[in-house]
Formats: sequence, structure tokens, C-alpha cells
Amino acid sequence: MSKYLLNKLVRDNIPADQLQSGQNPVYHRLDPKEHATALVEKLIEEAKEIPVHDKLEATKEIADVRQVLEDLEAILEIKPEDIASAQAKKLARNGAFREGYFVESVTPDDGSDWDKYYDNEPDRFIKVDS
Repeated sequence: MSKYLLNKLVRDNIPADQLQSGQNPVYHRLDPKEHATALVEKLIEEAKEIPVHDKLEATKEIADVRQVLEDLEAILEIKPEDIASAQAKKLARNGAFREGYFVESVTPDDGSDWDKYYDNEPDRFIKVDS
């Protein structure tokens, strides 16, 4: 008999469904901090599953992403109106993502706030010699 490691957050009914179908799941409930962390990991997992060339499947995966976000909001006790306000402020200041601008590189002035910002995030921004 094979055993498969999943090590991931699943929807609430999955363990019962697994038991009902003859599987033998080993599972536990996460504490709130672990749950929030697992939801962030789940968000990334679900977002990567969105097939951009299949509208029906993309719809299903986006529904999963929305569910994860709603559950994360609940765990972190964030009100929908606070998210809407933050979204409106970012939209007014920086715009949306609709135009598809993709920045390949940027060269800030040496020692500027932006230079420090990028330099302090080496896992996100790779510094190259110009």
C-alpha cells in the first residue's frame, strides 16, 4: 500500500471525503498563526495553477484564489472595507495591472531611497553592474 506526503492545507471537507473513500489521512488542525502562513502558501499554489488559455479552468482556479484570500482575511481579522480602501489608494497612486507593463530593470540614483530599497531586498531584486 502506497503512502503519499501532501503536507499542505486542504479545503475543510477533504479529510472527511478521504476517510469516506477509504483513504487513511493523517491530519491536524493548525493554530491561527500556522493557518495564516499556510493560507499564504496556498495562495501561491493556487495562483500558479491558473491556466491563462482555458477560461473555464481559470475561472475555477481564480475561485480558489478568492476563497483563500477571504479565509486569510478572516484569520487576520481584516475587514473587507479596509481592503477596499487600501486597494483604492493603491489604484489612485500606482494604477492597476491592466496595461501589462513589465519592468526588466531599473537604475536608481546611487544612495537614493529607491537604491536602498532595492539593495535591502536581495532575494527579490538582483543587483547587476551596469
